[in-house]
Amino acid sequence: MTTSGLSYSELSEDAKQNALNSFIDFYVSQYNKGSLEILGSRVSNELIATINQVLRDNQFMDHHELTEVSARLSKPAYQEILSDLTDVKYQEDGEPVVDWMTAWSEKEEQLPEED
Repeated sequence: MTTSGLSYSELSEDAKQNALNSFIDFYVSQYNKGSLEILGSRVSNELIATINQVLRDNQFMDHHELTEVSARLSKPAYQEILSDLTDVKYQEDGEPVVDWMTAWSEKEEQLPEED
């Protein structure tokens, strides 16, 4: 299945910021649910550990505050993840062609079942 759209590196600066914000919001939600296996199988665990350390240190914050702090302190790690996820395509405004939750649900269904 090929979805047409732009890769992260092809986006304008404003669109990259939009993509980054939507991904950070999604990432923090998945972190809070303990659901980062798919991402862990696709990108450097070092990047994930860097981001997760900031999230752990600030877990007393609500979702909105946590996304802001995480964006400020882990922005380079998030940007590297988005650059590494070359199969994710974006619209010109930076919104993913297939929203993060939908794309993740489909990938989760493909994971092997644990006994």
